Amino acid sequence: MLYVLAVAVAFGAVLGAWYFAARFLGGGEEARAPGHLTLVTLAAPDSGKPVAAALLVRDGTTSGYTLYAIPRDLLLAGPKGEYVFAADSMTTGDLQADLERVIGAQVDAAYVLPAGVLDELAGVDALQVELGRPVTVRRGGVERVYKDRMVIAASEIAEMVATSGAGGYDGTTVQEGLWTAVLQAAALRPESARSQTVGAIVSGASGSSDRGYLKEALIGLLAGGVTVARMPSTSRVAEGQFAFVPDPEGIMAGITRKSSGYRSRFTVVVRNGSGKVGIGEAVARRLSTLDVNLSATGNADRFDYHQTRILAGSGALAVAEDIRAILGRGVLLNGANVAPDTVLVIVGDDLEAGDLKPKDQP
Repeated sequence: MLYVLAVAVAFGAVLGAWYFAARFLGGGEEARAPGHLTLVTLAAPDSGKPVAAALLVRDGTTSGYTLYAIPRDLLLAGPKGEYVFAADSMTTGDLQADLERVIGAQVDAAYVLPAGVLDELAGVDALQVELGRPVTVRRGGVERVYKDRMVIAASEIAEMVATSGAGGYDGTTVQEGLWTAVLQAAALRPESARSQTVGAIVSGASGSSDRGYLKEALIGLLAGGVTVARMPSTSRVAEGQFAFVPDPEGIMAGITRKSSGYRSRFTVVVRNGSGKVGIGEAVARRLSTLDVNLSATGNADRFDYHQTRILAGSGALAVAEDIRAILGRGVLLNGANVAPDTVLVIVGDDLEAGDLKPKDQP
């Protein structure tokens, strides 16, 4: 009995140590999916009012990050399908739920940070912000016009990220420029300084209990080479009211399919049958706007296909027709040896990289 009791006590000690490490030292965090979405809302330092938000998208394939600035006048979807501006969603605390209805995916973690963290991340006294277009910004009750860049003190970053500009694209242009400038400046700091700043920001954040997503995102953002863009959207003016309207295809390609829980009934396989370098990857990128699983590209059985072939499984004819419409090339065939919910695309010599640009691009 003494031997049995000793073993039980030892086992209990090991189990207790494991629980302590998992609970208090963070060793028991659940493994995160390679691709995931992290929502960050910035709050005004004085009032705590939310003033800006961004969705951080980690690509599970490349491990790289894309930061999508969320315009305050972006139209989201309320619980009953009604339109609601992102600014209103931030104020009511419903931004995550309203955004998830638009992107068709779950946000893995959401945090609220004081807008001053941008100053902390940059670690500089002044910041030169490159602007994608001229903007008009109200500062101190006066409208100021900036053509292609502006220089602001670090203490002014929190103020500028909250500006809505004079209207239209001004506010989101400033936000994109600020995020880009801050991340570029932060990437130039010593690694030890970046780590210290990340640790302080993570410990002071509120929101999701799992701080691992925020820590991982900040480390990835500060590594350099991050893409910063506006949430995929187009603009419209109705009854004098300007708004950004979500772009479903851009959201599918850049956000939804990179989320942790994305799965589709249909699968598309792309094979290079012409031998042109990179054409298979280019076709796959163009088809990323579709709600389909995209398998890794590869080479066909030979490189002398003159015409692109789109072989549809018995249950995937509609998807194959969409692919034919997007590519504007190819012959649609019955894929007798293709799985029912799969489409095989063999890229032929009739398809050039220039044919794959979306129609709204020059």
